Amino acid sequence: MNFFRRLLLDRQLRQGLALNKCRMDCGIRGLRRDMELTLEHGVKLHQIKINSDKLSIGAYTDIVSGVDLQNVASIGRYCSIAGGVTIGQNRNSHPLEWLSTHSALVALRESAGGAPVIHEPTKQTVIGHDVWIGMDVLILEGITIGTGAVIGAQSLITKDVPPYAIVVGSPGKVQRYRFEPHIIEGLLASQWWNLTPHQLAELPIEDPQKLLEALKGLVAPDSHPGKVVVRNKPFSVEHHHAQ
Repeated sequence: MNFFRRLLLDRQLRQGLALNKCRMDCGIRGLRRDMELTLEHGVKLHQIKINSDKLSIGAYTDIVSGVDLQNVASIGRYCSIAGGVTIGQNRNSHPLEWLSTHSALVALRESAGGAPVIHEPTKQTVIGHDVWIGMDVLILEGITIGTGAVIGAQSLITKDVPPYAIVVGSPGKVQRYRFEPHIIEGLLASQWWNLTPHQLAELPIEDPQKLLEALKGLVAPDSHPGKVVVRNKPFSVEHHHAQ
């Protein structure tokens, strides 16, 4: 793509994102393949790489520079993802049984008529709501990170993480849970992440037990606070008003 066309498409992208108060610093250069990207209201994407076929990111999620999203289907609302994180790393990206594991050499051999690498179907990774992922974390493909989970810096995640678990290490292990089981159950049932930041600010979010009492069994209705859909090829930007 030539320089001037990229400028034109980046301008079109910024205009579409601005309608939904989103930012995407990487521009169209961050989209690595033919894909569809859906961003809800207030999403902040800094200098990141996206290599997923179809990815949705929930409202107010903030992903800082240096993150690589490879095989990710969805990231929930109110998530915080630090630098150096890779999510959806292919488990079988390098053939261990070949002479060399180098991907370029393997590709050359395949193009020369050699035996192709047998790839298992890639599984998608799913990140729940209000997930906090620390710096330099590696999460393999096919993993589900539960709502409210915290992943400590430099952890390697090889299996699913339960909701509201705090996981640290390589491989990652559950150290403890953020809240007691009955509070976790109540928070998940309330679906509080469907509330706007202003609604949440009026609630005692500093005390989840009191928050549940304030909600009194209310289940927040599922709706989207506006979203923008970006398609790479052919390039298009669609804005959808809040529902």
